[in-house]
Amino acid sequence: MRKNLIEPQYFSFKDPDAYVLKTEKGFTRYIFLSYKKQYDHLINSGLYHELVNEQLLIAHEEIPSDSDDTKVYKQLLPEQIQFQSYPFEWSFTQWRKAILAFLKINQIALKYGMILKDATPYNFYLKGGKAILFDTSSFIFFNDNDSWLAYRQFCEGFFAPLALMKYNGASWAKLYMSSLRGLPMKFVSHQLPNKSWLNISCLVHIHLHAKHEGKKAIEGHKIKGLTIKQLDQLLQMLTDSVKSWKTAFTFPDKWINYYENDIESPEYLKDKQEIVAQWLVKTKPKSVIDLGANTGLFSMISSDIAVNVIALEFDETCVDKIESQIQKKKLQNITTLVSDLSETSPGLGMLNKEYTSLLERGKSEMVLGLALIHHLCIGKNLSLNHVAELFSNLSTKYAIVEFIPKEDEKVKLLLSSRKDIFSNYHLDELLKSYSRYFGLVDEFKIENSDRVLFLWKKI
Repeated sequence: MRKNLIEPQYFSFKDPDAYVLKTEKGFTRYIFLSYKKQYDHLINSGLYHELVNEQLLIAHEEIPSDSDDTKVYKQLLPEQIQFQSYPFEWSFTQWRKAILAFLKINQIALKYGMILKDATPYNFYLKGGKAILFDTSSFIFFNDNDSWLAYRQFCEGFFAPLALMKYNGASWAKLYMSSLRGLPMKFVSHQLPNKSWLNISCLVHIHLHAKHEGKKAIEGHKIKGLTIKQLDQLLQMLTDSVKSWKTAFTFPDKWINYYENDIESPEYLKDKQEIVAQWLVKTKPKSVIDLGANTGLFSMISSDIAVNVIALEFDETCVDKIESQIQKKKLQNITTLVSDLSETSPGLGMLNKEYTSLLERGKSEMVLGLALIHHLCIGKNLSLNHVAELFSNLSTKYAIVEFIPKEDEKVKLLLSSRKDIFSNYHLDELLKSYSRYFGLVDEFKIENSDRVLFLWKKI
């Protein structure tokens, strides 16, 4: 069926030179004739090949066009993204990778007389420990004394959120969920501590930017009249600043050493690893979402079997730990993100369809919920039925659930600082709740423990 490109695409409506459409082949990008000159230069100059070889830009193949629209010049089939996390779900390390990738792409592009016209982290995805640009139609020509058109967008959408995370804590990334186009400079300037004024990049690109906003030095969205050399020097100064920010401000963390200090026993962990691995081999899921992944032990086990693994964790430090393992081991099939399961990100943007909800993006054949349910039920006041429904929404086939009863020392610790109002937190209620959505396939009581593992299949 020939396509006329009139279907509304809520994730692809801002670019007048290209259009992204989901087809039977996957997501495809249509390049319009208005972008012909820029696209041809991107491909023929060697810029595309250098960026792809550096794993900075998504690879694509040109395919015959299936559109009757006369303005279509090329149709591209890019490498398909298995899972797209959004900036408000990233840890500081992930943000840092994305901004460094953006700056490096621009510096490489300048050598070919081009630059990115957009400066948003939403144009990047994370794979194999790298941040990769997927907006192939974002490159424009840049000559001496041109304006850096994306400057203000870079400051509001990239640099300001990273600075807030650096000085005030990684949880500030969540603020981006309520300000999808970037953060106002004056607001950011007021939130940063006094010591940020001593950082030359923060001083120039946030504080002075906020103070002189609207004046001739910075006209709206751009810096005027830069030579290629001057812009390259500016990008390098920003790169040096970001590279010097090794870590974000953090509060004391209690989960990063969970497996070393807080696990019930080495025997318990060994038994759990063995039975979970057996069930994964038995069910052979193509995709797994590991809820409450901690430092990623079971995500790594899952990655040996599944094509795609999502490691979801509430603690930013743990996500950074997983991200470092992904990078060190060059794992291509694990993506990790920061998320609170009691308040998962909803659909956002245009008609709430521009950025899809986590419950939609995270759907997987297998859901893992290991040493998790007591935190949701007692720590977050969710009922067992709420949790079962959450698992059902995320699972397309299976779920592995660990139940930890009130008699367990870890649950007693949770209850030590609050009144026990959780009369329905018991094994019978769990079985009743999950049976609404799943059929029980197998169970395993861990030796010398009251903890029980259940394998469920979606009904």
